[in-house]
Amino acid sequence: MEDEKLIYFEKRLQNELEAIEERIRELEKEKSALLRQIAKARADRQGLQFVSRRNSQNRVLAENSVLMLLREKAKPLSTSELYRNARFTNYDLKEGTFRTYLHRMKSRGLILMAGHVGMWKLPDATKSPV
Repeated sequence: MEDEKLIYFEKRLQNELEAIEERIRELEKEKSALLRQIAKARADRQGLQFVSRRNSQNRVLAENSVLMLLREKAKPLSTSELYRNARFTNYDLKEGTFRTYLHRMKSRGLILMAGHVGMWKLPDATKSPV
């Protein structure tokens, strides 16, 4: 008799746990949809609605977030600081992809390494090209 009560209790708890997990999955889907809408709104605000490839749109949003944060802070920032900020533009952004974006920006002269690996800054606008 006591075993039957325990089995019933375990099954009831397991069912409640499964219901909670299902609600979490539904909330994650809803969160994902909202984050996509935010990204679309940012793209529209920044004039990116005509970018044809989604990857290009995500890259441009991440690059813009890097440039804006570096301008705002006016000091060298680490890759991890820039990455955390860029994730607000694309919650699915992988760190490896983001590092690729940084190196592309460096190749185009938009940002520079600041002293050592993993630190970034804006080029000094006051220097004249040689």
